Amino acid sequence: MSAPLNQTLAGIKQMMQGADIDYSLLAAQNIDLAWLAHYEHQRIVNSFLFNYLKIQDKIGGKLFRLLLQYWHELDDSMTMLDILNRLEKLRIIDSVEAWDTLREIRNTLTHEYPEDVQLRLDNIRLSLAGYLQLKQIIANIEHALNAP
Repeated sequence: MSAPLNQTLAGIKQMMQGADIDYSLLAAQNIDLAWLAHYEHQRIVNSFLFNYLKIQDKIGGKLFRLLLQYWHELDDSMTMLDILNRLEKLRIIDSVEAWDTLREIRNTLTHEYPEDVQLRLDNIRLSLAGYLQLKQIIANIEHALNAP
């Protein structure tokens, strides 16, 4: 495996260690307005969401290209849509649409307004589901890299 690919994957997995802890804490809760009102709970949410955003950005912004480059599947003229289509064919992502949904979650989180608490609760739930998909993508990548 190339050094940049290895470093990027290792960095993502390191971020996932923290996100896994926060995910476990959040998944065990009934996340509602009363729960979210506690400062310590907000810190857990913020930590999880920060890692979620960074992981999603790193996968889409760097890892996918490095992966295709390593497999000699990357052409300099490839658009992100071309990359996603290739990754779908390689069974790294479930579908282009599924990745687009993960991007939408990311974009929604970055444009969230603190006064809309119900939207925040909805976004937390979406990001928890999205995180499981990101974990599956990393598992798919590791499986493909370790396949003979």
